Amino acid sequence: MPQVTASKLPLKLLALVFGAVLALVVVRAFLLTWQIIPPGYTGIKINRLVDRGITRENVVTGFVFYNPVQTALIQYPTFVQRVIWTQDVNEGRALNEELTFNTKDAVPVNVDVAVSYQLDRDKVPEFYTNFRADRIDSFTHGYLRDTARNVIVAIGSEYSFDDVNGAGKEAFVSRLTKELDTRLTPLGVSIKQFGIVGSLRPPHTLLDAVSAKTKAIQDAIRTENEVRSAQAEAKKKVAIAEGEAAANRALASSLDDRLLAWERLKLERAAIEKWNGVTPSVMGSASGGGMLFNIPVGTQNR
Repeated sequence: MPQVTASKLPLKLLALVFGAVLALVVVRAFLLTWQIIPPGYTGIKINRLVDRGITRENVVTGFVFYNPVQTALIQYPTFVQRVIWTQDVNEGRALNEELTFNTKDAVPVNVDVAVSYQLDRDKVPEFYTNFRADRIDSFTHGYLRDTARNVIVAIGSEYSFDDVNGAGKEAFVSRLTKELDTRLTPLGVSIKQFGIVGSLRPPHTLLDAVSAKTKAIQDAIRTENEVRSAQAEAKKKVAIAEGEAAANRALASSLDDRLLAWERLKLERAAIEKWNGVTPSVMGSASGGGMLFNIPVGTQNR
């Protein structure tokens, strides 16, 4: 039997230790690993080998240890998500994602849409069962966009273009939001906000007609305002003229007696200035209402 020398023993021991550590690393890599589910996310464990469905026991958060050979770990955000579908390649994804619908009066309309939604944490298992999406973007730009487009097409066909482009736009968007939320709530998705971004885009010919109609309405309103202003100015002038006439009549009425008295005084003053100091043969009444007449009297017994 060969003798093991003291110098060879440490080398063999180090080799055994190194091999054991390497084996543990390999076993851990293939049979056991861990991952952190951050706040605002919910994870679910998926059995790769057996499709037993997803239950509440498969929902995990925080530090999660699992066998990567047998188990897959998928995480979904449970905070509010926002997506925008627009024709602008510089906003949202780099492709034209505008939605199109036809109004009740057969006007094709292109529209940009923004949606905010949120996953219900308690319904994440059902969400995965329904969509089998490894990433939330697959749902966002797939099922969610298709559903939003179908809702817009269905409800948009009940409105005329003037309605959705004018006073009825708010009611139109409100109906879209409610209907989209109704369709997605059973799937564990709630719509927080739905809105039309920017203006509706009808064909250019219709857009020109709408602009002309708007200008005609504005011109009519301006003309009506000018007519009302002119009528008001005319009424103002009439009122001023009537007021001045009434004031003149009142003034003339109040001055009639005074003018007569003044004329009388002028006549009396003129008579006095012409008096030669001889008592007149004929005089006015005692009231002073008459005028003075100086009638010369001939000498007696000449």
